Amino acid sequence: MTTTPQDSPSPVGSVDKALSLLEVLAEAGPEGMTLRDISAESGLNKASAHRLLRALMHRGFAEQAASDQTYRLGAALPLLASRFEREENLPVLMAPALAAISQEVQELVHLGRLDGPHVLYLDKVEPERALRVWSRVGSRAPAARTAMGRAILTADGVRGAGLESYARASEGADGGRTVTPAHLAEVIAEAEQRGWASEVEENEAGIACVGVALVRPGGRSLAVSVTGPIERMDAARREEVGALLREQLATLAPTGFSVATLG
Repeated sequence: MTTTPQDSPSPVGSVDKALSLLEVLAEAGPEGMTLRDISAESGLNKASAHRLLRALMHRGFAEQAASDQTYRLGAALPLLASRFEREENLPVLMAPALAAISQEVQELVHLGRLDGPHVLYLDKVEPERALRVWSRVGSRAPAARTAMGRAILTADGVRGAGLESYARASEGADGGRTVTPAHLAEVIAEAEQRGWASEVEENEAGIACVGVALVRPGGRSLAVSVTGPIERMDAARREEVGALLREQLATLAPTGFSVATLG
């Protein structure tokens, strides 16, 4: 029989007991649980459970209601989760979704977020077949002329005069096309109607791209894009990829992220 971590004795018993209390409190939900019920649920005697609960409360991982003395999870746990979800961990969180999408469409898939008036490329997954596209994780491109940037601007509700600084950032940048505020407003209106953004040979000659934004409460919006040569990314294919991106991300995006609702 295969031994799982749960079947093996914990190398640090006190830590394992404290973690088991966190699991009990998570199951109890916001209503909390009495010390007697926690002891019964965890299998610990009341004295041990009380001592561990006091330690968890000291670090903010548990709290006790003054009204009825019940215990529940503390504020430190969601704070810990939010720290993990900061930008430096986004490639880890999004890796399964990017890999699945690239496998499905057999094109280059990018993950990015806004960095001022630019898009910062956080990660990429390349297809098995050869692709004439250059990109580098950590590089930046003007948001106004990228599908990811346009998708995020659309999702974040940037309109009117707010688009001007993004358009200016495209002027003379890396040899790509300059995007006027009027054109940017037009493509964002199209993205709002369709639910996905696109660009065709505006960021790189011979290349087309489709992007969809992901939003999350209290955090920065992200975007995922599919990039390929224009001979493989004609209008019909871009329409197909845009719909596929929204469908896949709605299923594969990590907890807390959702596909932007537009229109």
